[in-house]
Amino acid sequence: MDAPNTMEIMMLLLKVAHVTFIILVVSAVLGLLLGALLTMINVKNIPLLKQFTVVISSFTRSVPIIIQLFIVYYALPPLLANFGINVSNMSATVAAILALTLYHGGYLTEVLRAAYKAVDKGQHEAADSLGYTPATKFFRIILPQVVPVALPGWGNALIHLIHDTSLVFALGVADIMGRAELIAAASFGVNQVQIFIIVAVIYIVVTFLSDGMVRLLEKKTRKYKLDSGLNARGI
Repeated sequence: MDAPNTMEIMMLLLKVAHVTFIILVVSAVLGLLLGALLTMINVKNIPLLKQFTVVISSFTRSVPIIIQLFIVYYALPPLLANFGINVSNMSATVAAILALTLYHGGYLTEVLRAAYKAVDKGQHEAADSLGYTPATKFFRIILPQVVPVALPGWGNALIHLIHDTSLVFALGVADIMGRAELIAAASFGVNQVQIFIIVAVIYIVVTFLSDGMVRLLEKKTRKYKLDSGLNARGI
């Protein structure tokens, strides 16, 4: 059997690209929500829970993601079984999403916390003096200023997440890297370099598009930060 040419390899990889993109998008969204929740707990100094956020953040930033993937897939089910929770049938894809969500959320906790702390205390005091409810203050005054500060850090975290999705094949997930390994093995490594160059190009495109999206968001949110600051000082 002849080794597949470049176009055939590309088509074979794109057939499973949706698996990689689903893992990436779901992990990015859930990780952002988790990061926001952990940040809220951290800045509000909620007893015990704050220590939990510190542990999560430290663990996810200190342990290589490949180890985290193995822990979630292989160690978490028997651990939860001790508490009567049966997740023995958890698929590799679900385990990958869970591990990447924890990793992304833990990383973003520090990014969002720093962005929140960057908001001038006078903004909080001005909103409080006007009788704003906590929700109104957050969405009208604080959030528009937090987002522009946090976006560069979130963009870097997103790029790291894109790169880390290339490791989920180690759990047996049939994603782009998993399919690339199978194609290379089927051709006995004859076109291995060609295969992984194509994989690299795919990841370059995805990273470039993600970076462009973040830069566009930065440009659009910059004016909201300015407007919210003017509103808070001018009332």
